[in-house]
Amino acid sequence: MLSSLLLSLLSTLPAAVGAADGDARLNQICFLDAKQGWAVGDRGVILHTDDGGQRWLTQNSGVDCTLSSVCFANDQLGWAAGGRTQPYTHLSSGVVLSTRDGGKTWSHDDKLILPCLRQIGFFDPRHGWAAGCRSGMYPSGTFTSDDAGRTWRPVVGDTPTGWTAAAFAGPRNGLLAGRNGATGLILGGQLESIRSADLELRSLAAASLLSPTRGWLVGEGGWVRRLVERPPDGAAPAEPSATPLAGTALTLVPAGGAHFVKAVRHFDLAAVAARGTRCWVAGNPGSRIFHTPDAGRTWQDFATGSTVPLRSITFVDDQHGWAAGELGTILATDDGGRTWRHQHGDGARAAVLGVFADPEDVPFELIARLAGSDGYRTVIDVLGRRDIEVTPRGDVPLPDRLHEAVVRAGGSAAEVAWQFPLRQAGLRVERQAIIDAWDRVNDGHGLDDLRARIVRTIRTWRPTVLVIGDAHNAHDDPLAALIQEATLKAVAEAADSNAFADQIVEAGLSAWRVARVAVATPPGERGTIELVTAQFMPVLGRSLDDVAAEPRGLLRDQFEPSPRILGFQTLVGAAAASPPRDFFAGLSITPASESRRALTAPPLDRLDVLQRMTRKRRQAQAVIAMAERRGGSAEQLLAQIDELTRDLDPSGAGQLIYQLADHYYRTGRWSIAAETFEALVQRYPQHPLAPLALRWLLQFHASSEAALRAGVDSSRQAKWRERAVACGQQIERTQFEWFAQPGVRFPLAAAYRGLGQDRQADRLWMAQCRSGGRDAWWACGQAELPRAEGKNRPFKPLLPCPKTDAKPHLDGRLDEPFWQKAKPAVLRSAQGDDDGWPAQVMLAYDAEFLYVAISCRRAARTSVGDDGSPGPRSRDADLSGHDRVELFLDVDRDYSTFYHLAIDDRGWTFDRCWADVTWNPTWFVASSRAKDRWTAEAAIPLKELVGRAPQPSDSWAIGIQRIVPRAGFQSWNTPAAIAVLPDGFGWLAFQ
Repeated sequence: MLSSLLLSLLSTLPAAVGAADGDARLNQICFLDAKQGWAVGDRGVILHTDDGGQRWLTQNSGVDCTLSSVCFANDQLGWAAGGRTQPYTHLSSGVVLSTRDGGKTWSHDDKLILPCLRQIGFFDPRHGWAAGCRSGMYPSGTFTSDDAGRTWRPVVGDTPTGWTAAAFAGPRNGLLAGRNGATGLILGGQLESIRSADLELRSLAAASLLSPTRGWLVGEGGWVRRLVERPPDGAAPAEPSATPLAGTALTLVPAGGAHFVKAVRHFDLAAVAARGTRCWVAGNPGSRIFHTPDAGRTWQDFATGSTVPLRSITFVDDQHGWAAGELGTILATDDGGRTWRHQHGDGARAAVLGVFADPEDVPFELIARLAGSDGYRTVIDVLGRRDIEVTPRGDVPLPDRLHEAVVRAGGSAAEVAWQFPLRQAGLRVERQAIIDAWDRVNDGHGLDDLRARIVRTIRTWRPTVLVIGDAHNAHDDPLAALIQEATLKAVAEAADSNAFADQIVEAGLSAWRVARVAVATPPGERGTIELVTAQFMPVLGRSLDDVAAEPRGLLRDQFEPSPRILGFQTLVGAAAASPPRDFFAGLSITPASESRRALTAPPLDRLDVLQRMTRKRRQAQAVIAMAERRGGSAEQLLAQIDELTRDLDPSGAGQLIYQLADHYYRTGRWSIAAETFEALVQRYPQHPLAPLALRWLLQFHASSEAALRAGVDSSRQAKWRERAVACGQQIERTQFEWFAQPGVRFPLAAAYRGLGQDRQADRLWMAQCRSGGRDAWWACGQAELPRAEGKNRPFKPLLPCPKTDAKPHLDGRLDEPFWQKAKPAVLRSAQGDDDGWPAQVMLAYDAEFLYVAISCRRAARTSVGDDGSPGPRSRDADLSGHDRVELFLDVDRDYSTFYHLAIDDRGWTFDRCWADVTWNPTWFVASSRAKDRWTAEAAIPLKELVGRAPQPSDSWAIGIQRIVPRAGFQSWNTPAAIAVLPDGFGWLAFQ
C-alpha cells in the first residue's frame, strides 16, 4: 500500500538534508592518551581514532541530532551528550549516549527526560555530571549521576539562559559558563549563579577547572580569565583588575601581556585546555592558537594553517594536543602547539556566506537549494541581537537554534554577533539611534566595528558568493539598510590588504575577494535570480518549502508558509549587459572541493513516489487557498481532510492539517479549528506539531474568553472545562516535559478552578513555584496560592478598579471627579529613558462598562501627526507607526488567552481576542490631542468581556504598556515587551 511505503520513506529522510558527515561541525574532542581519541558534532557524528588521529573512523551513534560533548572513563566506557530543539515551542530534548566497547556500539534511553545538554563529564565509571539548557522541569540546567548515567539528578538552583559549557573538579564543585555574562559556581553541591560585570554583552563559551579554586574561562571578544582563590581579607588583591565572584572566595584574573591583549581581541574564543600552569585557547577565526606556559603572565600565538573556527581543544600531555571545529576540522600538534597539521575535515572554506540583520531574515529555502541540494558549503552570519532589552524565552538560546536550523536545512554553520544590540522589534528605531547604541558598546566605533566584523567573517570563511538580506526601504527599515551599506563596503575592504590590516598581522588572516554579491529583493518583487520554493529537489526528495518548514519553526513559534518566489539581484561581480540567472553561473566550483561537498545521487528507487507526494501536497494547499479566497465552507474543507492528505507522508499531512487549523483559529472559527486540531492529534500523535495542537485545545477549553466568544452558556461550561482537563491529562501522560510548561499549567489550573476543584489547581500552582527560581512565572503561581488561603497578594502589582455611580462624558478630557480620585497605573521604561514622556492609565467600572482613561506626554522624537481631524476611524487600524497604549485583559488568569485592546494618539483602535483579529467588540473611544500630550477615554461594555459583571473582590490579570515609535517602550507591569509577555501581567482588583 502506498501509505505504508510513504511511512518507510519518511524514516529514511535525514534531519540535516543533503549533508555529509565529513564536514559536520565538531563540538568537542577528547583523548585518553596519545593514541585513543573521540570527537562528536552535528548530525549525530562520532569519530574515533586509535592511532593519534592518522585515521579517523565514523562510529554509528544511532541519532541524527547535535552531539555537543564526549568523555571516556577508560578505553571502553564512554558517554556522549547533546540533543535537539522542538520546532515552534523551542523546548529541547536531551540525549545521553553510552558505550561499553569503545564506541563500537552506542546506546541511549529514549525515555530519559532531560533538556539539551552541552557538556558531560565523569570522574570514574559511576559518578558524573552534565550541564546545558534549562527547562521548566530542570531550571538549573545542571545534573549529576551516580549510576554511570542511567539516571540523572538535578542540581538545585536556577539559570536564566542555561549553560554553554561547564567543568567540574569533583562531584560537588564545578564551574559553569553561560550567555550574556552568566557564570555559575557549584560549591558543596549548591549552584550559585553570578554575572561577571566586566563581560558586558559577551557570552562565555568554554571552561576548564584544575581544582575547586583554579581554572580558566574564555568567551567572545577575546575574553580570557583565570579563576584563582581570593586573597584573605585585608590583603592586597592578586591583580589590580581582578573581579571578585560575589558570595565566594574566588576571583577572576585577566590574562596579561600587551601583545596578547591586542591580538586576542580579534577572536571570539570558544575553546580552552589547561595543564598545570599551561593553558591553550582558540576560537573564531581558527587561524591562531594562543598558549601560556606561566598561568597567563606571558602568551605565545601559533599559526594553525586553517581559518575555519575551532570549538574544542585538548592536550594529553605538554606536547600532544588536538583541536576540532567547523567543517569537520581536526588539527594535531606534537610540540606543544607550535606547529599544527590537518588530520580531518572535508572542507576548508565556505562557498556561500549569508549576512543578515535578524535571524528571521534568513531564507532557509535558499540554504536548502544551495547547500542541501547542490552541496555548496553555506554559512550564515547574523549581526543584530535583540536579547538584551527583553529576556529571551524558550529553553534553547536563539544563536543555538539558528545554527541548528541552518544545519537542518543543509548548511554548515551559523553565528550571531555579540556586540551589536538592538531594541525590541516594532519600535521603528531610527538609524542614528541604532548607531548610538552600537557606539556605546564599541567605544564610539560602532559602524567601524561592524565593518571589521564583516571583513573578519569574509576573511575567515573565504566565500565565493555573499548574500545580503533585503534593504529596499531605508526609511522603514534603517537597520537592514545599515547592514547592506556596511556589508558592501566590507566586501571591498576584505579584498584590500591595507584595510583592517591588524586582522592580517595579528589574527593571521589574509585578504579575500568575494566573486559575487547578491541582495534579496522585497517580497513579491522579481529578481534576476529567482527560486521557486515549490520546486521539487530530487536529491532532497522534497520541495524547497518542505525542507524549510522545520528549520523556520526553530526560530518562530507558529507555522509560517514559504513565499512563492525568492528573488535576488546581483550587486557585485555581475556583467552589466547580462546579469547571471544563477548564483554560481560562470563560477566553477567542482564537487568534492574545499568549498563544495561531493554530490549526492537522487534516490532513484523512490523518486517517483516522492515527486507524487510533493505534487499531492501542493494540490491540497491550492484547494485550501482557493476555498479561503472564495469564502468556502470550513466544514466542507474539514470533511475533505481524508482526501486532501491521502498519500501524503505523515510530516506533510500533519503540517497541512495544522496550517488549516491555525487559519481557522486566527480567523475566529474556533470550533472548526478545534475539530481540525483534534484530527491532527488523533491521526499523527508523533508529529512535531501535535503537542502544539494539544496545548491549543487545552487553552481553548480552559479559556473564559474563548467560551464567551464561542457562545458557551453556563449549562455547558462544566463540560467545556472537563475537555480542558482531559487534554491536560493527555499531555501529562504523553508529553511529560510539556506538562511542566506554564502554558499548560496555568490554563489547566484555571479549568480546575472553574470546576471547583481548587486542590487540583493549587497542586499546579505549587508545582510552578517549586520548579525554579523567582521569575515572573513563580510570581504568577505565588499570587494564586495566597488567594486560596485568604491572604494578601504581594507577588503581583495591584491596580485598583473602583466602582463609579457616575458615567463619564467621553470627550477625552479626563475631567470627571472620579478620574481625579482614581489611582493611576504609572507606565515606566525599563531603559530609564522616558523622563520627558510620562504616561499613566486609570480604570473604573459600573454595572455596564469598564472605563479606561489614558494620559500621555508626547516624546520629542515623535510628531503630533495630522494638524486637523484624524479622519474617520476604521476597525483594527494599523497603529504601528503611532504612539499607542495597549491593554491586555485576562479575565480568568490563565495567562494564555486574553483580550488585546489598543488606542493610539489619534483615538484610533485595534482589538483582538487571543490571536483572532476578527473579534470586533462594540466599544467607545474619544481622544483629545495637544502639541505636547494626548489623552483618551474608552468605555468597553462588560458583556463583550465576561458573562457577568465583576463583583467586588474579583480580580483579572492585566497588562498595560505603551509603544512610542522611534522613542521607546513603557509598561506598568514587568516583564513586558511589544511581543506581549503574559507572565508579567499584574492584577486588576475590582472594588
